[in-house]
Amino acid sequence: MGSLEIALDGVPILILVGCIVWIVRFNISQQKGERLTLKWSDMDPIRKAVAALILVWICLNLYLTLGNELAFLNVVALPLGSAYSIYRPILSWASASTIVGLAFILSIRYPRRPVVA
Repeated sequence: MGSLEIALDGVPILILVGCIVWIVRFNISQQKGERLTLKWSDMDPIRKAVAALILVWICLNLYLTLGNELAFLNVVALPLGSAYSIYRPILSWASASTIVGLAFILSIRYPRRPVVA
């Protein structure tokens, strides 16, 4: 295993650790009341569009991950089966991008309260 392979496999782990730390800090700030809760109807169209695109990305990653595992186990082949050969090498990057997307969704849905001086 070369150093490039180690770096390509190690970077998503660092991204996941960073996002886990961010989500823990996010949860603490939400419990302290430092964040607002926006309903879907209260969001502006840009926030809705970004949130919807991120949710579609997360669902696509989950679908491809599940399909990849089912195809690997020879259980069933789901549609988009030709994408599994491309998807298998980037599975760790896709899962890291899913967690980053979740962090963005949380920051869009629960923004910080404005500071009143």
